[in-house]
Amino acid sequence: MLKKSTLVSLAIACSAPAIAQQSAHVHGFASINLAIDDEELEIEFISPAESIVGFEYEPSSTAERKAVADAIALLRDPAKLFVLPASAGCELHEVEAERHAEGEHDEHAEHDADEHDEHDEHDEHDEDEHAEHDEHGDEQAHEDSGAGESHSEFHAHYHFGCKNTAIETIDLRLFETWPRIEEVRVQALTPRGQFGGNIVTSDPVIRLQ
Repeated sequence: MLKKSTLVSLAIACSAPAIAQQSAHVHGFASINLAIDDEELEIEFISPAESIVGFEYEPSSTAERKAVADAIALLRDPAKLFVLPASAGCELHEVEAERHAEGEHDEHAEHDADEHDEHDEHDEHDEDEHAEHDEHGDEQAHEDSGAGESHSEFHAHYHFGCKNTAIETIDLRLFETWPRIEEVRVQALTPRGQFGGNIVTSDPVIRLQ
């Protein structure tokens, strides 16, 4: 999981509740959290995997793995996604990008807890194992029936150093890069104040005024 900067965390915390509530996982939408302070610009980008590669399950085929790798490569090149004004003189200092599958860490924690319980309750191991096996079969049948649905997202974080942070606009190339993205929800915190809004394909510009 990518680390979240203090600046970006402040941008989220200071945004209006109505905007914050829009960060839910919705296909066709992406989110940008942005913060400017002193000579620093930080951008956090989050998008459901479906909006970028067309699927959210764990990639299994060569084509699917390539699609994920290509998406991460694009995310690591912010010049192809964001157009910062030349007058800002921004230089990229740090970039992180990954695909994150929902529940992976929780499942690992549950596995550790189950393993610990099995050691503590060795006398009931046979009965518990039998019950767990039945439950696992039911859960597997539930997933195989299509009732279970996994979610995954692409996360990216960018840290720029800028000579002039009086940035008024940032053009987005996200829509042309990934046509499945229909709308981008923006939360920003700048020296000029707070900003929140939705950016659409017909006007792909973040205005920080």
